[in-house]
Order: sequence, then C-alpha cells, then structure tokens
Amino acid sequence: MPIPSLPSGYDVAKHVDVGRPDCHLTVGFDREQGRIPRFLILLHYQTDTDPVRWGELARMDHNETAALGHNVYREGLHVDISRRSGRTVHIDVPHAPLPSNRGAVIRACVDYFKQYAGYFIGVYEGDRSPGSPPRWPDGGEPSPTLITSNPLHSDMNREEPADEILSVDELTDELADATGTTPEEIERGAEDVDMAPPVEATVVDE
Repeated sequence: MPIPSLPSGYDVAKHVDVGRPDCHLTVGFDREQGRIPRFLILLHYQTDTDPVRWGELARMDHNETAALGHNVYREGLHVDISRRSGRTVHIDVPHAPLPSNRGAVIRACVDYFKQYAGYFIGVYEGDRSPGSPPRWPDGGEPSPTLITSNPLHSDMNREEPADEILSVDELTDELADATGTTPEEIERGAEDVDMAPPVEATVVDE
C-alpha cells in the first residue's frame, strides 16, 4: 500500500510505525556534530481508500537555525492540527523542562502522536473540540470514520512505493546515533518531558 512522502530537505528522513492502519508518522531531522538543530514530525491520516490518499493530520517541529523558526526551547512544544472543515488549529502543550538532547524530544513527540492519534482524528473530523474533553458522556473515543473528501494538503498526496517503516525502537537507535548517546538515554529523556494530554492544552489559534 502506498505511504506518505518523506519530509524533504532534511539530513535524515524516516517512516515510523504508529500502530494503527489509518495513521502514519514521518520524521525528518538534521545532524550537526552530535546535535539535531532542526526537526519535523508529521502525523498523517488516510483520507481516501481508492486510491489510497494521505493528508497531514498534525505536526510538531523545531528549528533553531532560522530567525523565524519555531524554537521549542524558547516557545515550548505546540501542535498544529488540521481539520476537515475549517482552519488549522494550534495548541500549546504543557510539559516539563525539555532535555538538551533533541533526540529525546523527538522521541517524546513521536510517543505523543502514537498515544493520542485518536484525539487528533476526532478534531480533524469535527467529532470533538480542540483542547476539551470528548463530547460523549462515557468519555470514550468514537470509531474513526474514513472520509473521502479531498485532503487538506495537496503536497501530502504524493504516494511513494512501500519503503522501510521503522519501529519506535529503531527510530530511537537512529536518534541515539545522531546525538552520540545511547537508546536508553533517549528513552529516559523522552519520559522526562512528561507532556500533558491534549485535552489540557491551550488553544492559541483556531
């Protein structure tokens, strides 16, 4: 099955397994003498089945090399969430102080997208409001309905042939290699980020 295009312009770009068939992660980052000065993490959502198409669902990024880039060490972590009907919504996520190892930050963001993919789908589909509890009395999540509308981002529609899809552990090995640390250090650093659930995030623009 075709999968989303990798982020372009990065030293390293990888597909990552998100653990559900209707979502897919791509990660891009630069390497610079044991540091990662720039990264982009995209959560994709399958918007059509015949042919298979993917849309950008949510993104987190960091760029300390550009004057106008989003620097998570100054501004904190935020998520841009696409919506099927309406403008992209931006949320600020409360979290503990970030580790200096950018690889650990990337791993924390990947874990976050894996854990809360259902939330971001709910916002995209309009089943829930961003930054708020679900609308159902039991607090549960709905079963995502595969939509067939045109994806929000046409540049995300380029389909690639099947390529290597890394597990989160394999991505962790890549991040450890890029930062000159160990996978265990990446994992511990990611756990220390302690990001709040998106329902506790602050909606800053919608």
